[in-house]
Amino acid sequence: MRDSLKRCGRRLGVGWLWPVVLLALPDCSFHPGIPASVPTTTAVFCDIEGPLFGRHCASDDERTRGIRQEAAAVALNIGATTDVGLDESLTSLTACSGTTGGPEAVINFGAFPEGQPACVSPASLGTGLTYEDPNAFCVAVCKGYFGGSSDPTVVAFCGAHAHASTNVPTNPSPGFADGCTSEGTLRDDFVDPRRTPEPVVWQDPLGVTPSGNNLMRTAPTSPPLSNPPFDAGAASTQWIGHGDAYVEFSAAENTASHVLGLSELGSCPFPCTDTDASLTDITFAISLNKDGRFYVIEGGSLVTGPDLNGSFGTYNAGERFRVSLRQSSDGSSTATVTYSRLTGSCIPGKPCPETAFFTHTGFASYPLRVDTSFREVNASVTDVRLVRIQ
Repeated sequence: MRDSLKRCGRRLGVGWLWPVVLLALPDCSFHPGIPASVPTTTAVFCDIEGPLFGRHCASDDERTRGIRQEAAAVALNIGATTDVGLDESLTSLTACSGTTGGPEAVINFGAFPEGQPACVSPASLGTGLTYEDPNAFCVAVCKGYFGGSSDPTVVAFCGAHAHASTNVPTNPSPGFADGCTSEGTLRDDFVDPRRTPEPVVWQDPLGVTPSGNNLMRTAPTSPPLSNPPFDAGAASTQWIGHGDAYVEFSAAENTASHVLGLSELGSCPFPCTDTDASLTDITFAISLNKDGRFYVIEGGSLVTGPDLNGSFGTYNAGERFRVSLRQSSDGSSTATVTYSRLTGSCIPGKPCPETAFFTHTGFASYPLRVDTSFREVNASVTDVRLVRIQ
């Protein structure tokens, strides 16, 4: 086993023996249950902590170049990468309270947050090898790195410090099908789907009709027509349970009224049926109004902006807007909320050009989900997308 790993390995700058995980190639398979003849085409990405330095209170340099673990999904989206993850959990902050105050630095094999790629045959998924669970698969990868599964120290370490990387899918099938070549290497043309914001899926439509991740009010405008109520809408099936996140959207026209944002869910149990299509149900929202202006609405109340009628400016149909969360760095389940306007095209894996126009003065509490409210018939929002830790 160790001779095999030496033939397949390369050495990192920190002195680690780094075996390339090629589960199907001769001399490179660490699990005897996968024969060399089985094609390896499914890619899984693993976060594996390095035991050489262990978790430790982050230095000033590590704080500067590290990426917060709660920012992992957004970091994937914009292509940010490092070898240092920053753990700002209450446990880590407590561990460093007597020295630096935290966070803890976690040195990873490979780049964080995308993880170290490994290839596994679909034929082995669902077998007794437990590779249908990407977390168990990554534990097995870790054991292979450190010499197999017979050493109790290796078993204990890998069980506690190896897991699937951020947003590696588990259902309907684990990993990324066809992400690897038949030789067991990551495809040269593999494009990581985790870098693209996920389309919002709608639930509980009231007076609206979903079309993919678009949403249109199809119910007639309610009276009085001189000042109709916001009484149609839907919510997302996806929740934001923790971590940095954002929802972005556009309106198909600027002559109708559309409100979209994030709603706090409190203790409402999943899936938490949404029976309130009004503005008051949306905790943090952007209103793209029929007067061609955009506003901030929080809990049904206008946040007065600097422009005409308390707006933050004018908008055109098709312009993209965001409501973003940044989890607090104090170990709590709260986040700051920022409202922004995109000022150019977005490319997955690169930061989007955007301009923030308002930041909420308090904090949001997890969990949250996307929520909407519409006033006039045919008002529609288009290509509503979400970035979150899934």
